[in-house]
Amino acid sequence: MLLPDKGKPSKYSMIRKNYSIIIDNEMMTVRKLRNNLGFYSISNDGVIREEEVVYDTDNNLLTGVGLILRKKITPKRVYFSLVRVNNLTDAYQLREKKSFLGECEREDNPSDFPVQIADAINNIFNNVFTINLVDIVKHSLPFISIGIGGNKYKIVSGTGYEVVATFENLNIRDYRTGKKGIKKIFSLEMEADPDYEKEREHILAVIERYCKELVPTSRNRFEIAEAVVKLRVVDKDAEKKKKKEAKAKKKAQKKAEQEEY
Repeated sequence: MLLPDKGKPSKYSMIRKNYSIIIDNEMMTVRKLRNNLGFYSISNDGVIREEEVVYDTDNNLLTGVGLILRKKITPKRVYFSLVRVNNLTDAYQLREKKSFLGECEREDNPSDFPVQIADAINNIFNNVFTINLVDIVKHSLPFISIGIGGNKYKIVSGTGYEVVATFENLNIRDYRTGKKGIKKIFSLEMEADPDYEKEREHILAVIERYCKELVPTSRNRFEIAEAVVKLRVVDKDAEKKKKKEAKAKKKAQKKAEQEEY
């Protein structure tokens, strides 16, 4: 049985905002934030050492409908959670709905708790499924793993509102293809307390105006990882034609140079 949350559940849901990093200079970005946020403090809050494993069936019956079933492994605990992704909006506040499933052991898989997880999926989707979700969960296998390392910073406003900013190094592995990849991202984790909407918007506005090396993305961490390891389909005929055209162009340039002399 999955165990209850031993962490510190928040009264409000958490908002996560991700950014791609164009210029990888962590200290430069932190300095820009310190210089432009005004009466906000920024302090180093330690390092990140975590792993996420996303599970799915061979034909993507879960991620295909916008459902991410994942196991999170941290130094203090291991747990399963669900994320429902709404692809009809790019608004970061509305795009994800998260549900904590329960704490588990590191070696546990969804197939060890099929009924509990199937019930949670039905709840998050308001019982719209007519297929056998228990069977789907039983056949869910590791799909993509994401090793997460990097530095964590705490941003605190003059009113006491806290935001966690992280520079994350993602080490990605696709279990099906064996393909691996790396990606560095910047992210914000903000509690969705309506009383601090002004503080959230101020932080986002400062990043948009002064941190041009950070480009916002509507993709979540799994979608970013999937894009990195996605196999590129090569059109062999198109590649052959491209090489032939390049060769002909090079030959024509060489001929033109000879004719000049």
